[in-house]
Amino acid sequence: MYDDKINPLVECGLGAAGDPIGFNGAFSFSLETCTTVGYGLPNSTNGFFEQSCTSLQAIIYFQMVWSMMFNAFLFSFFFSRLSRSQERSVQVFFSNKAIIERKNGKWVIHIRVYDLDSSLPLVEAHARMYCVSWNEYAKQKSEDLQPQLLQTMRILHPNDELDSSLFPSLPSTITHHIDAYSPLTPSYFRKEANVLHGHGLVLREADNFTEGRAAMSCPVCGDSYGSYKGLKRHIEYNKKQEDTFGDDLPVEGTHRDVNIISPKKSGRQLTVDDIMNNLSDKEIIVVLEAIEPTLSGSFQALQSYKKDDIVFGGTFAPCMAKGNGNIFVDLKKFHQINRPSEVSERNYTPIGRFEDKCKLATPLD
Repeated sequence: MYDDKINPLVECGLGAAGDPIGFNGAFSFSLETCTTVGYGLPNSTNGFFEQSCTSLQAIIYFQMVWSMMFNAFLFSFFFSRLSRSQERSVQVFFSNKAIIERKNGKWVIHIRVYDLDSSLPLVEAHARMYCVSWNEYAKQKSEDLQPQLLQTMRILHPNDELDSSLFPSLPSTITHHIDAYSPLTPSYFRKEANVLHGHGLVLREADNFTEGRAAMSCPVCGDSYGSYKGLKRHIEYNKKQEDTFGDDLPVEGTHRDVNIISPKKSGRQLTVDDIMNNLSDKEIIVVLEAIEPTLSGSFQALQSYKKDDIVFGGTFAPCMAKGNGNIFVDLKKFHQINRPSEVSERNYTPIGRFEDKCKLATPLD
């Protein structure tokens, strides 16, 4: 209709000859364009418009471009609304309580997680842990440091060097080692321990124990080792070699020099009181990130634990059983914590004070 007003003498085949184009004719032409019905060949017996109508061809072109963009927008809009997978996070269960226990002389914290919709297993599920410390944040501001509220917590199981991947369709446990690098360890204890300076990296002692990372080096030959024990064996072995074949070598500066390494600091052991006092201002955040398999949308499920949400000692109650080729999960036992044995209690505090420290007079439901 706009083109007809500009070029009223040009006949485009959208109405009677000599008459202006009406709304019905223009709307029918637009509808035929969007539905791609077709117009026939120009100048033919079934031709719909003439080649001389160049402006009409331009209008058809821009209308088709607009139509395709509009269709793409509608499709992407409805797909994005339908593929929002954040609601799937409500089906991910975290244990009500976190457990801190001393295992093989090392303090660890456990959290249990389970995906209720196990019939559609999550894809690429992995976990992360963070620690929020407001006291540390205030200290950073007072010392004119870059403020960083969240502190990363390395995950021992599932191993964060393997992306902390887990299969939450079955109840799984996430474990963090409270070592000298952990934000749950008091800073004064960290200064007393024999730890390697991270220089901004988040380290963990488990890598030292397994010789996965060098923590100290020999001052004589430069060989590096993951633990003090490995360095000591190296020096003792080379000392025997030098005693046998190096009589003409000076003692000072060789492996026979008793002063080449400082004696290992014994350091005091981390106690329940140390950890509990350090937890007063802290909040532990656990993040489970995965891909929902139906629409391939990613989502995150979060859970936080404060001091009152943590118990010392005990184990999560077994909540799985099998029968008729199926695995069953008892949700009534998912949050339940079994109290530790009498031998295990001695790792935390005298038995007479166990109820006060662990708050586990009865198993938790």
